[in-house]
Amino acid sequence: MVRSTAQVFEDHKKAILNGDFPKLIADYADDAVLMTTQGSFIGQAAIQSFFQNLFAAHPNVQVHFGHQVLEDDMLLLEWSAESDAAVFEPGVDTFVIRDDQIQRQTMWFVMTPK
Repeated sequence: MVRSTAQVFEDHKKAILNGDFPKLIADYADDAVLMTTQGSFIGQAAIQSFFQNLFAAHPNVQVHFGHQVLEDDMLLLEWSAESDAAVFEPGVDTFVIRDDQIQRQTMWFVMTPK
């Protein structure tokens, strides 16, 4: 059964909130692209490395999901987060979700060290 865009994103949110890296990465297509202001990360291994480094640098991160807009296979998300090391606010991501997986994602945020 193929999940809808909303279902894929809900599963993705749960993986982030639970720190479940295997599930988090499984949501991405093998050739997915994550674009950030730090560069592009292509493929599951590169995306996994990005998230592992981000979470390792920011212990005890608490992510807060805000307003989201969903249209067909696209989702726009406002978010914020706080860790022991920094505050992330505002944050904005866009997702293209097709065939039960995240195909493309952009991520932008402002990080203020504590």
